[in-house]
Amino acid sequence: MNIIVDVTPIAAFRWNEENAQKLRELREKAGYSRQKLSEEVGVSVAYIQQLETPHVFLKKPKKPDQMTVSTEILEKLCAALNGEITALIWDVDYEA
Repeated sequence: MNIIVDVTPIAAFRWNEENAQKLRELREKAGYSRQKLSEEVGVSVAYIQQLETPHVFLKKPKKPDQMTVSTEILEKLCAALNGEITALIWDVDYEA
């Protein structure tokens, strides 16, 4: 199944634990360490860690209550992981 989603008008997505789990699963399935994925995407290892464990970073003093991720970063993550952007933002299984 091929789903095309035009994310052009969207600046950022709300990021939650489900997105974090999906990112971890896709990263591990692709055989990437956090370091390698950070190099592929062009972000810090700390940012990849934050994306994979948002509960550790949110709702602390002087930290936001929610996290957002830009469409640019989502597109780079999906390109690095050979996936569709929809795989990170919706529960879509492309293996079926």
